[in-house]
Amino acid sequence: SRTCLNPIVLIAIACLGSVALLQARPAYLLTALAVLTASAAVVRSIRDVLSTYVLLAPLILLYSVSALVIQLVLSAVDPYTILINSCRIASIALLALTLMSMLSISEFISYVGKRFPRTALSIALTIKLLQSTATTLVKLHEVYGVNLGSICDGVKGKFLLAMALARAVTYLSIVNALEVSEALYT
Repeated sequence: SRTCLNPIVLIAIACLGSVALLQARPAYLLTALAVLTASAAVVRSIRDVLSTYVLLAPLILLYSVSALVIQLVLSAVDPYTILINSCRIASIALLALTLMSMLSISEFISYVGKRFPRTALSIALTIKLLQSTATTLVKLHEVYGVNLGSICDGVKGKFLLAMALARAVTYLSIVNALEVSEALYT
């Protein structure tokens, strides 16, 4: 059974933890990253932690490249700063993974619904749309994997598959959001 905490406590921990990670000295940041990695592995699983790192890799790569370009333009190249800030990004993502694993979504929506009913409805619809989008992505990957199977070999093929999936999921998500909006409006 998983541990669930009060939504307000989780939000407070998330805010304070994020601020602490943003203000942490670089010497403590690697320790915090190791502790958060271990905590996320205990609360979720090692596989989820590895998946989180895989999902973070493009974001961190994009950040690192853009920071390096800006530093080159300003003639002040400092790879140490890029590394430290990349650790901050990873730490905050692992903090979010760990805390979200301790949140009961139904309890959170119920808590918010008592105070802000429209906000609770928005949160519930957002969660439903995210679940629907994830399911759509899995199904599209299966279909495109079969239809584009011979083309998907190598880096270029995987890139084409990713672009086709991104385009299809984007279009279908927009259609889904419009349908939900229309249903709410009428």
